[in-house]
Amino acid sequence: MSVTSIQFIGLFVVIMNSGAGLHILLPHFPDTPYADHTSVIQYVPEQVVSASWPGVTACGPNGSLRCAPIDIETITFSGASDPAPTDIIGDIPHLRCCCQPMTDILAKYKDPKATGKLSAHIFVERGIAEAITATNGRVDTWVTAHTQDPSGITVIGSNASGSFNIVFKPGAQFSILNSMPESPSMPHFLAYYLMGVGSANCTSTPTNDAACAPRSTECVIRKVVATTPRKPAVKPTTIQTALRKRVSPLETTIDCSNSHWP
Repeated sequence: MSVTSIQFIGLFVVIMNSGAGLHILLPHFPDTPYADHTSVIQYVPEQVVSASWPGVTACGPNGSLRCAPIDIETITFSGASDPAPTDIIGDIPHLRCCCQPMTDILAKYKDPKATGKLSAHIFVERGIAEAITATNGRVDTWVTAHTQDPSGITVIGSNASGSFNIVFKPGAQFSILNSMPESPSMPHFLAYYLMGVGSANCTSTPTNDAACAPRSTECVIRKVVATTPRKPAVKPTTIQTALRKRVSPLETTIDCSNSHWP
């Protein structure tokens, strides 16, 4: 048996999918200050058996990694023998805590069948899900999946044009990133509020509001809403360190953490 680790870095909304694992939203923000961002699956080519994913390019130090672009695909994984994750182990910022007026996520971000959708939809049906906090405070979601040798994990993408995949060797480690250029005056966490119903006036980030700090459970919904504003299951290797170096300096802060709804 082998273990595959998948690290989600940057702006992702993690939703528990009614007992069927995780539904992770990878949002896009066209025509906003957050439009210029990079969404990719980043991996070491030597850990891949085959790939039919369109548009893969060399990236990373000296072109040593590969980046497969993500737009608004539906993405699933096959090959894991684990049961479905029923919760996330560890602490993660909850949008309900960060923005009490937010009552839902807009359909164009939340619904994989919405007209004019603005998210890629990633479904994790098997594995162990953990919220891992780095020393600088940024929270990433890690999924650990076990496979029966000699098979590994296959990442499957689909869109209106068809389906495509990346077949990983057993024991591979890769990242899925949703990263943006550095902008000290504009914390990336604020982009989440563009996704919400009733969240237009929210301004809290994990670094300016203790209520928005990572925690294990969502906040209780108030009856009256105010109008004013562990270690991973698998020890990362040097390959994971190389992947982290591709993240911009600002994105390494807590304000580029994954988030949870609600």
